[in-house]
Amino acid sequence: MSGPEYGSGNLDPRYFKQWPIEDVPSTRESLRPLTKHYPIDSTLAVSGTAENLYTVSPGVPTVNLITNPSAETADPPTGFTASGSAISQSAVVAYSGSNSMLINPDNAAAGEGAYWSLGSFPPRTPLVCSAYFQDNVNSGDTARIQVQDDAGNVIANGNTIVLSNAWQRSIATISEHTIQQPTTLRVYFVTVAQHNTNFYVDGMQAEVRDSVSAYCDGSLGIYHEWDGTANASTSRRFRGPEQIREYTFHTTGDIYLAFDRVADRTATNQQDRGMYIRAGSDFWSNHSIEIWERISFCNVQVGETPRIFGWLEAV
Repeated sequence: MSGPEYGSGNLDPRYFKQWPIEDVPSTRESLRPLTKHYPIDSTLAVSGTAENLYTVSPGVPTVNLITNPSAETADPPTGFTASGSAISQSAVVAYSGSNSMLINPDNAAAGEGAYWSLGSFPPRTPLVCSAYFQDNVNSGDTARIQVQDDAGNVIANGNTIVLSNAWQRSIATISEHTIQQPTTLRVYFVTVAQHNTNFYVDGMQAEVRDSVSAYCDGSLGIYHEWDGTANASTSRRFRGPEQIREYTFHTTGDIYLAFDRVADRTATNQQDRGMYIRAGSDFWSNHSIEIWERISFCNVQVGETPRIFGWLEAV
């Protein structure tokens, strides 16, 4: 199995600012940061308890090079090769999506499991691989992630997982100084000591980074997308917004609205309560707003749970 095309920056999250594809902007547009629209629709869950209308959480951009990362496609899962084991798709437990990969070791040696080929990986490039493991029976046997070359030489071992009925993550990291020439790499999901316990693997990830990031695939909602067919292509997580450029909202009830702090309807002065906005109002700003943490809101009238909806533009 040949690996993806490396080197363009499209698969390297260090160059995430190059990912959006835009037409050539006009002179006017080139002087203004590109913005994205984000829908807002939030109903206060508990009257009297403030909650966040919007949270500044840019997240960590990344690309997951494993194209069937939660074993959703085919049985046995497409792209994985058994190595000293039998593998299959299973819906018994899942970390992400509906399925995971079930590995039945041959119990003939340590290091039995399955692998994913990354193809020829470029030199002087960092790589971090990760996956979640469990056995659903609390056996206490062991498994981990491992990176090898195609000659079977171990390049990096992940931390050992003591198998239980809870998902645990094993992470293997390769620094940019480790690989000095193009090398065919395989990501293994294997036993540490010899045993005959079936175990499950899910949330499999390989990313060009110095340190691991949260699991990514295109099914995880806003800021995530598949580069092609779902569960059959690389996937990426874009960096979320850091600054609001403008917003337009409507509220169905009287609210207090606070920026970068928690709205407090019980405070003795208006400044601490937040901005007072009447029910049925449209309110907006078409100027940049420096917000580091949140927009918070709460009800004014006892017992009410107002709804706020609209949109914002952010960069």
